[in-house]
Amino acid sequence: MLTFEQPLLLLLLIPVGLLVYFTWKSMSLPFPPRQRRLILACRLILFTLVIAALAGASWSQPISRQSTIFVGDISASTGPQRAFIEQWVSAAIRHKQPDDQVGIVAVGRNALVEQSVKSQIDFSRFESTPDTNYTDLAAGLRLAAAIFPSNTQRHIVLLTDGQQNIGDALQEAQLLQQQGIRLDIVPLPAVTSAEARIDDLDAPTSLRTNERFEIHLKLYSSVVQNAKLRLYLDQTLLKQQDVHLTGGTQEVSFSLLSPPPGLHTFRIKLDAPYDTILQNNEAAAFVNVQGPPLVLVVEGKPGNGANIIAALKATGINVTVGTPNDVPTTLEGLAKYSSVVLADVLAAELGTKRMEALQSFVRDLGHGLVVSGGQSSYAAGGYAGTPLEQTLPVSMDVPQHKETPSIAVVLIVESLESDMAVNISKEAAKGVVSLLTPRDQVGISSAYGTLTIPMQHVTNKAAINKAIDGMNPDDPPSYNPDLLNAEQVLLHTNAQIKHVILLGDGDAYDNYAPQVLKMARENITVSTVETNAASAEDLNTMINIATWGQGRFYRADDPGSIPQVLLKETERAARRTIINEAFAPAVVGNNPILTGLKDFPELDGYVATTPKPTGQVVLVSHRDDPVLAVWQYGLGRAVAWTSDALGLWTSHWLQWKDAARWWANLVTWTLPSPDSAMNINGKIINDTGHLMVDLPPGIAAQAEGQQQAQARIITPSSAQETVTLQPGGPGHWEGSFPASQVGAYLLQVIWHDQNNAHVLTSTTGMVVPYSPEFRTQGTDTRFLKLLAQAGGGAFLSDPNSAFTQSLQPVSASLPITFLLLALAALLLPLDIAARRLSGIEFVTEIRKRLLSRLKPEATKRNAAEQAQEAPAIAPLSTVRTRRAERRSQLKQIKLPKREAKATPAKAETKAAPPEKKPSTPEQPDTAIATQLLEAKRKREQSEEP
Repeated sequence: MLTFEQPLLLLLLIPVGLLVYFTWKSMSLPFPPRQRRLILACRLILFTLVIAALAGASWSQPISRQSTIFVGDISASTGPQRAFIEQWVSAAIRHKQPDDQVGIVAVGRNALVEQSVKSQIDFSRFESTPDTNYTDLAAGLRLAAAIFPSNTQRHIVLLTDGQQNIGDALQEAQLLQQQGIRLDIVPLPAVTSAEARIDDLDAPTSLRTNERFEIHLKLYSSVVQNAKLRLYLDQTLLKQQDVHLTGGTQEVSFSLLSPPPGLHTFRIKLDAPYDTILQNNEAAAFVNVQGPPLVLVVEGKPGNGANIIAALKATGINVTVGTPNDVPTTLEGLAKYSSVVLADVLAAELGTKRMEALQSFVRDLGHGLVVSGGQSSYAAGGYAGTPLEQTLPVSMDVPQHKETPSIAVVLIVESLESDMAVNISKEAAKGVVSLLTPRDQVGISSAYGTLTIPMQHVTNKAAINKAIDGMNPDDPPSYNPDLLNAEQVLLHTNAQIKHVILLGDGDAYDNYAPQVLKMARENITVSTVETNAASAEDLNTMINIATWGQGRFYRADDPGSIPQVLLKETERAARRTIINEAFAPAVVGNNPILTGLKDFPELDGYVATTPKPTGQVVLVSHRDDPVLAVWQYGLGRAVAWTSDALGLWTSHWLQWKDAARWWANLVTWTLPSPDSAMNINGKIINDTGHLMVDLPPGIAAQAEGQQQAQARIITPSSAQETVTLQPGGPGHWEGSFPASQVGAYLLQVIWHDQNNAHVLTSTTGMVVPYSPEFRTQGTDTRFLKLLAQAGGGAFLSDPNSAFTQSLQPVSASLPITFLLLALAALLLPLDIAARRLSGIEFVTEIRKRLLSRLKPEATKRNAAEQAQEAPAIAPLSTVRTRRAERRSQLKQIKLPKREAKATPAKAETKAAPPEKKPSTPEQPDTAIATQLLEAKRKREQSEEP
């Protein structure tokens, strides 16, 4: 069957055909009718071939070869049946025909191609790893349909339990049938076993202090049994209770008193003796308790925050005191605090995860952060380049004071014998470079005894960092060659401070005392950073080098802490950000923190920082460095106090009569606005969270102009999303958000009117305790029957039947555009010849030659038959004799005109017919010549006067 990609182009045949016909009709061609018809036919056929080629002509032919794609449901709910799926597919593949093609798709929440469609396939088990927390059968069917080749019959075999919780596989099956794709179903065998689970946990989202409330729990058990419930408040076991499971669904309630103010998590765990799936035995809910704010004060050393703690307690603020290790690593754990105070805390002691959690705590939850200075804070505490620096209104850049001493640093980096550790070492070296200024010098050794990066002023940090990336550190037998080389290099510099930092594991044993003590006498200090020490001897080696070199020793067994340790050590060596000078702070900005305060006492020192462009500097030092800086960071506020709180530089400040009010003002400015009485309810169904918000009575009526409500969602992976809620009635707002991850979702709802005259905020959360895959069991046979019917297929039980089903016929289209153009090109010379030559005998000759090429035997047979029918050909001598006789006859009949007029008698004599030879018949050529001469003579006679 002939098909066209653009059939509308065939309409050109009408105007082109008419144009060719009328042009041919109107032309006066001196050719016989047969040749004229040939010219017309050639021209029409030529244009028809060209237009058909432009329309994309193809020739369709039926195809019997089939492609079968097996879609395996390997989500969490089919875990026990996974071996059955793999064995069934392997057995089915062994029964395919040699020219059949096979593909395999794995599906969970997403679909992945396990094996592309091809004739030869080797499959024993699934290697793909889709997200198994959900089942989206429609995604698997879509992917299978997309990878089918177009020149085969198409067939999908779906192996599943039918427990989909995302997407609509029924609608996708109907689309497959419309596309000519058959869908067959292999229902997985049901696994029957005892099961107990928690289906739902319902708790109020907002409570007041000392309020009595209830938690409602929905349980399910497939058998009658006794079980135990454990109720946790955050991480603390609150109570446990025995429960009798009657079989089926039942409800259990707990009556409780509201916990302390803040955002809390209630978790319930179920322990049942007859249970198959343990993942569905837990549920959780968030509760926000209104009350006085709770502030976490983190002390770098015990007592660093004592004055701040006393001031906060005096103003009625609840305080929790902890160390850097007590700071929660998750946003969920921090959410119960209204603000966090860091009192002279090292960044390395917090770690990256805690600093990232604090950053999100301020930026995303809208809570507060106060950082109080000291000798272990800001640049001296290794804050440079950390999430903590990003959260603060000041940067760790060193102010360019003229009296700041210059420093020359040699960094010796030993191989830490791990790819990740080597990369950490390089990043640490880059961090040291970032802390230095153009007045400083740096040289870096890869432990080969020479400087890999020569000593140079830090004027082109990008070039130095590129050189660091190309380093390949060594594991030397001794550090003495590098220490000796560092000594010689540093002695040739004019820096005021000369320092060496050795980063290694201490397994290079040698006598280091003479060399290191000599360097100390030359005012070259040496500090060491040990990591991955294998023995006490390794550790002592690094400690002794730092002791002899009058430097400091750091132990960093966690490679991730190395960059912060080196930054801290470099800063301490430079001693440039610690300003030990007395001054009276000057007020340069208005801020509510200064409310009711005046006559600020002197300070004896601070840590120098540089204010950020969008930060607000409130107090400055005599060097114009910020002493108090604040800013709005995301939804929250952050405060940087660069002096200390213990009394190192604030002895006069602590004796000030308004010292308690000062610390209270500092912290309370960062507290979020009190949560409103908005009622927030929500449920998570499958992979979608549904949120409903009700405003306090009368608030919506007082609002001016257009109102707007938004929910800021923070997922378990710390991703963020903002959802605009839609009004569902007076004072009622609703919205939905994707909740495909298992874990806690924190939500902050913000409502305001057009002019922000009324603004309400509230924080709550939702929990997906386990995947919906663990909520249902068994095979949904009813749904699978509907699915097979919608896909035009049936249930398959025998793997042998996977390739024997009746599939819709498919035709393959063979493009013939090139063939048509080639025919047009071959026809063009015939068209030209028909219009240029006086006869069409060449057509007969071409036909004969084609027949002789195509059918040589028939041509020879015809020639033989013609030879038998035709008379024998005369020999050459006879032909020559006859030609001579005809020439003599022609000479006798020729009569020149002038000779006939001059001698009539002679003319008559010549005109007399020659004597005929009775025995020789007149030849056809002679008769024709005679007739021509007779006609010529008559024409000449008629022309005479």
